[in-house]
Amino acid sequence: MEKKFKLGIIGCGFMATAIIKGILKAGVIDANKIIVSEKTGNFSSIEGSGLQTTTDNLYLANNSEYVFLAVKPQSLSDVFEEIKTANVDKFISILAGVTKAKIKESFQNALVARCMPNTPCSIGYGVVAVDNSDFCDNDKLFINNIFSSLGDVVNLAEDKMNAVTGISGSGPAYVYLFIKNLVQAGVNEGLTENDALKLAVNTVIGSGQMVKNNKDKTLDELINAVCSKGGTTIEAVKYFNENDFEGVIGGAVHACVNRAKELGGEKLSDSVTIYTDGACSGNPGVGGWGAILMHGGRRKELSGGEENTTNNRMELMAVISALKALKKPCKVSLYSDSAYVVDAFLKNWINLWQRNGWKTASNTEVKNVDLWEELIFLVEKYNVEFIKVKGHSDNVFNNRCDELARAECKKVQAKV
Repeated sequence: MEKKFKLGIIGCGFMATAIIKGILKAGVIDANKIIVSEKTGNFSSIEGSGLQTTTDNLYLANNSEYVFLAVKPQSLSDVFEEIKTANVDKFISILAGVTKAKIKESFQNALVARCMPNTPCSIGYGVVAVDNSDFCDNDKLFINNIFSSLGDVVNLAEDKMNAVTGISGSGPAYVYLFIKNLVQAGVNEGLTENDALKLAVNTVIGSGQMVKNNKDKTLDELINAVCSKGGTTIEAVKYFNENDFEGVIGGAVHACVNRAKELGGEKLSDSVTIYTDGACSGNPGVGGWGAILMHGGRRKELSGGEENTTNNRMELMAVISALKALKKPCKVSLYSDSAYVVDAFLKNWINLWQRNGWKTASNTEVKNVDLWEELIFLVEKYNVEFIKVKGHSDNVFNNRCDELARAECKKVQAKV
């Protein structure tokens, strides 16, 4: 049966208002085919738009072809309690962290599109990630058209949505923070606040356009184009690199993604992510190791080094030291580019070595037996899952571990 409204939007906050205005401006849906609900009855942000409004979520749900969820994730259970008797076939959700499966727990037969817009949608310069894979082609087109009125649309699988939250959903706040500090730096160097703000804002806008208009160039190529050898820019970039700018950004996004997972009901309190790496000059020679532990939004870096050591020993020390830093038993995802360490567990070399009296299949002695025995104990205690990454990969955390390890090598060398 055809319903009275094409779209029923539950919630009338900032993002819902931006979406409504974008839809109306682009003519995606006629105003008389949209209804908006808000429990407080405050519809001042869409006054004069011609939309029908209500404080009754159940009425909206029963009379709308698509029910658009635009409330805080924490309010979803209350909304679903109100509309639990409604016959809802199609949901569109912009709730951070809330999975399609979570919505289907209450409406088992419903189709769900999960979407993640950002605040620049309010001025038509947003970007929206959309998973509309539940729907037929006509419905997919309709959903994409809603969000195309607000900016660019990127169609992605749902398992990427928490990462989207950490990049574009929350990303505007990171950019504002960068602009704020760039302005303050300009003021510190003698500029007026207005001049510094104009310079900073237009630099950010122009740089974004440079990326969009130079798709044949990598970001590294664009960076290098500004960094002339022996010039000014390269000194600033060097300072960023020496102070772990990549790691700070990566850690912030990781904390945001974890919070999105928590909002979606995923329990992270007993889960820790560890990155490790080792380095050695000479093998044997001076060596160092680095590790990063991440739990929720918190991050801890560890490092150390030795004289007259080997790369394998440093890789082992990195893993052992990281696990020993844990306070209580938990599930650990451990990322390492050491095939020696990772394959020892993934390919079950450990059991073979032990059965052979700590000798390999070719009957050679396994080195660092003391470390292997300690690691076996820790792996069992902390339920460790080993994940192998490519050496010198694009993973900022493993790259940071490599930096920590090499810095320790230099420290040890300086003492020799």
